[in-house]
Amino acid sequence: MNRTQSQTSALPNFLPGTLVAIGSFLKTHPEFNGDVAVIHDDLPEKARDLLRLSFDRLRFVQVSPELRERAERLVAARPWFRRAVSHFYAFETFRLAGYRKVLFCDGDLLFRQPIGELFDAEDALLCCGDYAFLRGKYRDKATFMATDDPADAFAQTFNDGFLLIDAALLGESSYAELLAMLTPETWPDPDMFHTKQFLQNRYLAGRQTIISSTYNFLLASAAQIRDREGLAATDAKVLHFNYPVKPWMPDALLAWEHGPIPVAAFKLWYDAWMDCLADSQLRLHAPRLVAMAE
Repeated sequence: MNRTQSQTSALPNFLPGTLVAIGSFLKTHPEFNGDVAVIHDDLPEKARDLLRLSFDRLRFVQVSPELRERAERLVAARPWFRRAVSHFYAFETFRLAGYRKVLFCDGDLLFRQPIGELFDAEDALLCCGDYAFLRGKYRDKATFMATDDPADAFAQTFNDGFLLIDAALLGESSYAELLAMLTPETWPDPDMFHTKQFLQNRYLAGRQTIISSTYNFLLASAAQIRDREGLAATDAKVLHFNYPVKPWMPDALLAWEHGPIPVAAFKLWYDAWMDCLADSQLRLHAPRLVAMAE
């Protein structure tokens, strides 16, 4: 292993997505003066340094021992959740006190236009429809599987990769109630594969307001969004790369055999990635450039 490989191997593979999600939001919202919180579980110091270098007003939120312990107990009883245990760490969002609104974002989003108008809304939770909702279906309350039968089903289910949460839903009480649901009994069926989205839809049912998919355009559901809302991916305000392979996984993309990827949308992500690299390099070398100028 050469020196370059040894330096980069310590960086998590999701870091490019995180950089683009944060960077594209800040670029489209130059007036934003709030905090950017990165929820993590022992993120390597080198990765933190890169994020600090790239963005101001950054804070790191460590996953609580209680959440980690509950997640590990769940995995011990339901081993198939090992691959997705980190998804539950998103619950730390509900502990972010002292804010009027908190926008939770998955690390595979790309902001292309401002969304500031949403922050003026008084709704408790703004979110966008999920796979089932976009197809005009319900989700069974016990299994969370899509169904045509509204009996014992959630009427309007949402994708939890983009949530604008009001202060009324934030705090230790909400956090504790979510953690109380994180038990093996919640998933009695070994074939259930839904994780945090299942729990958040169950916990927040009836308090959500479903808004246009322009704010969370699920690329894997592009055809359904077009049919339902007349919206194209390249016109959306926020793109969500909810494919199993992400733009920053070139090897996986080469091996992808499950239909064409949305090339135009992926190109938009690559353009944003190059912008992030350029901004980071500018910050890195700014002191040197100033010294040369002097």
